[in-house]
Amino acid sequence: MKKFWMLALLCWIFITSTTFAETLDTQLEEQMQGTEKVSADKFKFHQMESCESLETMLEKYAKKYQADRGRDIIYNGLFGYKTVSKNMNMIEDVDYATDDVDVAETTVMKESLGAQTASTEYSTTNLQKIGVDEPEILKTDGKYYYYYNDKTDKVIILRSPLNIEKKTINADQVEIVKEIKIPRDLNDIELFVTNNRLVILGRNYNGNEGFFGSERSIIAIYDVSSIENLKLIRFENIPGSYRDSRIIGDELYVISEMGFNWYYRDRVQKDLKSWLRNIGITENGVQISNIDCNQISYVLPDDEDLKLSPRFTIVSKINIQEIDTKVDTTALLSPEGELHMTQNALYLVSHYYTPRTFYCPLGMFCTYGYYRGGTTQTLVHKFALENTNLIYKNSSLIGGTMLNQYSMDEDSKGNFRILTESNGTNLYVFDHNFELAGKLEGIEPDEEFKSSRYIEDKLYLVTWHEIDPLFVVDLEDIKNPQILGELEIPGYSKYLHPLKKEGSKQYLIWLGYNTADNGRWGYVNSGLKISLFEINYDKKEKNQIAISEIANYSTGGNGSYSSVLENPRLFVMNSKGEVTLPMTISTQKEEGQNCNITYDNAGKETGKNCYPITKTEYFKGLKSFAISPENGIKEIFSKDYATGTIAEKVGRNTRYLERMRAGFAGDVLFTINELFADFIFPNDEEGATVFFK
Repeated sequence: MKKFWMLALLCWIFITSTTFAETLDTQLEEQMQGTEKVSADKFKFHQMESCESLETMLEKYAKKYQADRGRDIIYNGLFGYKTVSKNMNMIEDVDYATDDVDVAETTVMKESLGAQTASTEYSTTNLQKIGVDEPEILKTDGKYYYYYNDKTDKVIILRSPLNIEKKTINADQVEIVKEIKIPRDLNDIELFVTNNRLVILGRNYNGNEGFFGSERSIIAIYDVSSIENLKLIRFENIPGSYRDSRIIGDELYVISEMGFNWYYRDRVQKDLKSWLRNIGITENGVQISNIDCNQISYVLPDDEDLKLSPRFTIVSKINIQEIDTKVDTTALLSPEGELHMTQNALYLVSHYYTPRTFYCPLGMFCTYGYYRGGTTQTLVHKFALENTNLIYKNSSLIGGTMLNQYSMDEDSKGNFRILTESNGTNLYVFDHNFELAGKLEGIEPDEEFKSSRYIEDKLYLVTWHEIDPLFVVDLEDIKNPQILGELEIPGYSKYLHPLKKEGSKQYLIWLGYNTADNGRWGYVNSGLKISLFEINYDKKEKNQIAISEIANYSTGGNGSYSSVLENPRLFVMNSKGEVTLPMTISTQKEEGQNCNITYDNAGKETGKNCYPITKTEYFKGLKSFAISPENGIKEIFSKDYATGTIAEKVGRNTRYLERMRAGFAGDVLFTINELFADFIFPNDEEGATVFFK
């Protein structure tokens, strides 16, 4: 028998609570070295015949996993014990209360301004794709603000000062109307608010160290059509640890992850079938959705040298309006990663480290023929969204690592574009069948990939080493992406946002940092920077399109920060191009000098070495900017919460000011953090401040 080493193998487990057509998904785990390759027939779709066959498959993993660590294997099977009663206890332990907190304890500061006329525009979560809602800890429906306060473990519901129907703003309207108690063992809370529904999602540690881990995902759905009669209408306790989610229409898609703890295989409850149950509570009682073992499909090569430690990535689909519909569950064997979702497709992305060099296996697509050991690759699975159902399409192994969700995008024709970093920045373009159509590799091999944004058939890309090149890439011909132009400027961008398009000109907002030499052959951030770029596609300069920085604004020094740079969902811009940002600005100010003076025996000065005495001053607050091609970037509003009346109440808790969410309601600006919510009215900064307790 021929011997060969497997360094990474493709494996896939596809689980659904309904019968589905033949599909194929893959994860690279081991691949052979040498000249022999895995044959394509090893990766064909198979249907799991029974729970026993699933147990045999996982037993194979367990034995190999433990053998690699020099341990003897005593495998008692996965289906020996029942855990339904334990899961029900988990629901009782969660104690998801709707009890109202005594809001009389909450301090409210108001200036009675009376009703003023206002626009009816209000800020919402900044989304990558229109129509695909993303979770955040602050959400609004225009009438109320829903905010998860991690300090108090409450979801706070505040009435907005904006009355949309009457087109007025009024400080007297600002008050807390409800507070929802969040159990302490529920973590990583995120929210959605849409169509009279408040959705609360989180990760629950249940304390049960078992074969399938100790974490579950919790989804609570409230009817908020009447805030005074707030009603919990659906509660779901689903497998895995909560990672991310999206809403399209009335369908909620939840991504969770579940690993296997091999060390508990022979002494703790191991009923996979029961553990993968979705346990729901609605007005009509408890619903338990089972997954039969013969409905589990997989792709698994028949090899004796497996070295996998599998993890489930689970996608649960829940209708937030029809509360009695069951949860549809899909699971695949894949490490956690990012996701990209459009109204037509879902892309699940995993980052996979490969310790040794391996060749691309037959039966799947790879961007490279082989991959060097000690590198990390990107594995992407595509699902089509057909009538809200996920239909598996294809998978690809892409060389290099991805930066964040803005590194990928699906265009209006179903073409998928993704950027990874490996010996430079690499762009890969896939057609609607998820087959490679074109690529552009090795962009600035000596520089870091910092940010990107896809706008229609163009890609705007930022890389950085000592200066920041802004690249413009044409994606109209998906088989032949081309760099149209580049511009080098100081600093680098962390987020790019389209301002507007006028004729052949695209205007782009650039948020990031200035940089400075640190004196040790390196660079440090030296303050926040906002730039406005004009890309003129009709104008040529040196055989490239014309790219120019037409305005910029810089503030602060090293240590300056805005949470928007790490979380683009917090970016706020109104229809007039006014951008509002929470900012922490660190500024060094010189306060004299400290000198060391030397003297001779006669008392005469022989030397003097002086260095400045500096003091760091902090601005922690809100700034707004009017941004336009005509007038550039102008600061139009600033409020510092590190000084003044509010600062006196905040005291030493200034760290909470660095986690502010900002926005606008009509003509009112606001900021919300764990300590207070502050609504700032036109020509009056003391409009309404609510302090949380």
